[in-house]
Amino acid sequence: MKILYCITGADIGGAQKHLLYLTEWFSKKGHEVHVVLGEDGPLREELAKQEIETAVIPIPRTIKIWEDTKAISNLFLFIKKGKYDLVHSHSSIAGIIARLAGFLNRIDKNIYTAHGFVFTDPTLSSKKRRFYLLLEKVFSWVSTDIITVSSFDFTQGIDHGINRKKLSVIHNGIPEKQIISFTDWELLQQRLRKRDPKVVGFVGRFASEKNLDMLLRVASRFRGQNVEFWLIGDGPLYGHYQNEIKTRNLESIIKLEGNQDNVLEWMDQMHAMVITSHKEGLPYVLLEACGRGLSVISTDVGGVKEVIDPDGTKNLLVEINDDEAMCHRLTTILANDSYREEVGRYYLELASGFTVEQMCQQTEQVYLKGKR
Repeated sequence: MKILYCITGADIGGAQKHLLYLTEWFSKKGHEVHVVLGEDGPLREELAKQEIETAVIPIPRTIKIWEDTKAISNLFLFIKKGKYDLVHSHSSIAGIIARLAGFLNRIDKNIYTAHGFVFTDPTLSSKKRRFYLLLEKVFSWVSTDIITVSSFDFTQGIDHGINRKKLSVIHNGIPEKQIISFTDWELLQQRLRKRDPKVVGFVGRFASEKNLDMLLRVASRFRGQNVEFWLIGDGPLYGHYQNEIKTRNLESIIKLEGNQDNVLEWMDQMHAMVITSHKEGLPYVLLEACGRGLSVISTDVGGVKEVIDPDGTKNLLVEINDDEAMCHRLTTILANDSYREEVGRYYLELASGFTVEQMCQQTEQVYLKGKR
């Protein structure tokens, strides 16, 4: 099978990790795999390590009619020349452009993975939410299949009129080698009990949907206590939050660590991690934390609940922008090593249910659906 993946951004976020795992798995299965990127960046370098052939066709991150039209034309010709059996697009703008280009080429399998439907973003105006929902409905017609990374988005899609027969849920997965053994995890806990100060981490893009304003407000409540917040990552709002930390006099408690290649090693030095997002599909950083047995307190967003607290009994989730609840949950975790380790062990037990192998096998079933 000749497969073309398309994605807008070439930084290394959740959707990009997802794509990397798919390209590696399917190329090892003997399929011919190519990738079109909407921009140049680190993702292209990672694909080169896999010896995956890539091309850059500029795709804007926001809707720009002239640039989008040009991208559709270029991608249409690229697909026509490549004679692909399957086009699988990721991220909202690439999802629109690639699906249309694939449809015009009469591609047999024209698949889109929604890493969190845009219309579920509560910060958008009602007008914008209606607009993005309309786009999803229109382009669902030209899709053969739509994959959601959470049951939350699957349900949202059905509730908002997207064809149920085209929708499938495939949770994100992490490599099994990233899941720490229980023996190593117990040794890690011994070191963490002695570590001072306590460390609360954030790992992710500095972007609006990550809602870092909430994180800064929560961190300010720990001023004067023996706690540090480590923020790992980069993104379009990095400079903004760098200034905000200075303006709010939080430099003594919040440490900006930038991008790190060895994120798992940084996680192993944390006592807890926070997710403050107001929009997610199923965050990879959550699954990576599970794989390290790291306690996470998160906003109740996207597919987070269905992974860590499906019954709503664990007290690990808070409402978006509920600073007081987030602070209370963190204080409880940090003050009691036994409880923190109980939660961490629970997370570690969850990790084996979310692996790359499972994710790719389920994706292959979608690829082969309808084929004899």
